[in-house]
Amino acid sequence: MYGLMDYYKLNVRLTEKDVSCTGWGRLFRTTTNCSRSLVNEVLQEAHRLARAEAVCKTVPVVKTTGTQIFLAGGQALTSSLLVRLAGTAESMLLVVCTLGHLIDRRMEEYSKKGLAAHAYFLDVAATCIIEAAGRQLVAKIKSQLEACGLKTTIPLGPGHSYWKNLQDQRIIYDLVNPSTIGVNILKSGIMLPKKSLSMVMGIGRQLPPSAENHCYYCSMGRKCPLSRAR
Repeated sequence: MYGLMDYYKLNVRLTEKDVSCTGWGRLFRTTTNCSRSLVNEVLQEAHRLARAEAVCKTVPVVKTTGTQIFLAGGQALTSSLLVRLAGTAESMLLVVCTLGHLIDRRMEEYSKKGLAAHAYFLDVAATCIIEAAGRQLVAKIKSQLEACGLKTTIPLGPGHSYWKNLQDQRIIYDLVNPSTIGVNILKSGIMLPKKSLSMVMGIGRQLPPSAENHCYYCSMGRKCPLSRAR
């Protein structure tokens, strides 16, 4: 299992109701009939353009400190919350998931044509799709590991308030090598295409309890439009 790469292709289909259940719900409730028609049109376009793919790698844990988890090979992930939830893990599952470049290009086209509403709604729809793709992937992975008698932590990721060191994104990127699915990384730690995300999950047999998802540990709380801590 260790060191092996796993690839996934994901098929995510959202409805307008799925999007309206997020923090953007008030936006959709106050739109006109014309705007709602545009929302549905753009949502369907987002589905056509999305190419949801993910690549994962499992890496053994060597040791932990109060703020770091050291992986085989010498790299260390620096999040006190990750240590708290995955400090007893036997290994870490590193994941990068993306929707591909087509949505980014389409948003740029809309912006150049002055179609700000189209670009904005496409951005919202794509954000909801990549988040849903991540949840779908986590469910698949958890099911596979549970069949082997293993438990997993909730997924956590760099860039959130509980894990501010975005440079840890580089460690995940280098170990997973998501260039195979078209993902690149900037010096800042930001990944491209824009609708890409990274996740880390601890794997083991003795893991501490945790909240239902990472939103409960984020300082943004319910202010985040995608918060599931509602």
